[in-house]
Amino acid sequence: MKRKLIFAIAFVCAIAGVLAAGANIINATERQSVTATYSMRVDGLTRSWEQVVPVAPLPKSAPIIVVLSGINASTADEIQRDNFVPYVNADKTELVYPTGYHESWNAGGCCGKAAAANVNDVAFLKALVPRVDPGHTRPIYLVGYSNGGRMAYRMACSDPGVFDEIAVAKADPMPGCVVTKPQTIMQVASKDDTAVPYKPGDSGKETPAATVQITRLRDADECAGSGVTTAHGSMAVTSWTGCANGTRLSFALWDTGGHNFPPPKGSTPAAAQVIWSFFTQTALKPLPA
Repeated sequence: MKRKLIFAIAFVCAIAGVLAAGANIINATERQSVTATYSMRVDGLTRSWEQVVPVAPLPKSAPIIVVLSGINASTADEIQRDNFVPYVNADKTELVYPTGYHESWNAGGCCGKAAAANVNDVAFLKALVPRVDPGHTRPIYLVGYSNGGRMAYRMACSDPGVFDEIAVAKADPMPGCVVTKPQTIMQVASKDDTAVPYKPGDSGKETPAATVQITRLRDADECAGSGVTTAHGSMAVTSWTGCANGTRLSFALWDTGGHNFPPPKGSTPAAAQVIWSFFTQTALKPLPA
């Protein structure tokens, strides 16, 4: 009798284990992306980053998007506001979020503790690219917002070619950072940005004005004409194609939004949608569900 009881208990435990395993499998299949943290030593510091990848393997043609956060923002903060994760969940891309030094980037004299400590963020990003894309077999794009946008411009100025395409949101290059080689770049701006003036004379502490910077980029890329402008709600995007060395240039302008990373609002798309359309050269579509 005692032996039968032991067998019965063992059978129940086994069934429970199978059910638990089954539940884990179901939960795993329901997950659309996974996040992992990695680190390496660069210039005497341990630098880390988070990768957000789909559960299913991506084809080699799928891009990698590296996102540089604004100042005083954690990776979780940046993920929450930039709306790129839906593209991972839709099996279109993977995301890389490098961790700034005390939530800041040294864009060349700006900003926060990274600049004060003269952290070599250029070396970090240059070392990061071959770690996430060995042999550069996939398209790899860079997105920078605010302080992260200034860092993106620093890469465009000092090390063009590390990233295939760049999108800069609500940021200007630091003084002395001049993009001289043709590169595919999108600039995201708002007419009422409190930090980056839309045009000369508008309020905003940074220089140059967004209209001045896009003109400089047009000159660097040798883009002809006034571009093609398309309106989407309260946002209009002007694009130039056929620029030097096959590069492209785009200027996405929101009527309002201040210094925020533009979210979706009614018929007006999110910056993520516009940036994705620019990077992939596809029609502007809603965020993946």
